[in-house]
Order: sequence, then structure tokens, then C-alpha cells
Amino acid sequence: MGQDQELAILFADVVGSTRLFEVLGDLAARDKVGICLEIMRRATEQHGGSVVKAMGDEVMSTFSDCGAAVDAAVAMQTAIS
Repeated sequence: MGQDQELAILFADVVGSTRLFEVLGDLAARDKVGICLEIMRRATEQHGGSVVKAMGDEVMSTFSDCGAAVDAAVAMQTAIS
């Protein structure tokens, strides 16, 4: 077997996306969620992480250390706000 490696795992999702779909409709809400997912992907990569999975309105990313994961999360929040 290989060596164990510690990773920081970040789960991020678009809060309120169900309401967004109700208010804006499928097409417009899907566009807005897509923009958020792209922001999350970019923030992950800019902080040295990798997106492992993206589904619906959420992403799961891994980082080699906790600090990078926190920095990515802050970047996501700031950009989406």
C-alpha cells in the first residue's frame, strides 16, 4: 500500500438555491448557480486545491493544508457576496 496523506476537505454549496429556482425559474437560476460554481472552482484552484466533485449546487474540494482551504472558502464567500 501507499503512504497515507492528510488532506483538508472543503464542501461548499449555494445557500438558498431552491428558493432561487422558485423565484427566477429554472433557466435563470441555473445560470446563477453556474456562475457560483465557477467562482468556487476558480477559488479552489487559485489556492492550490482540486475540485473532486461538483453536483447540483455544491462542490467538494481537497487541499494539502487547512490554511489553503480556509483561504479558498473566504475567496468564495467574498466573490459570491
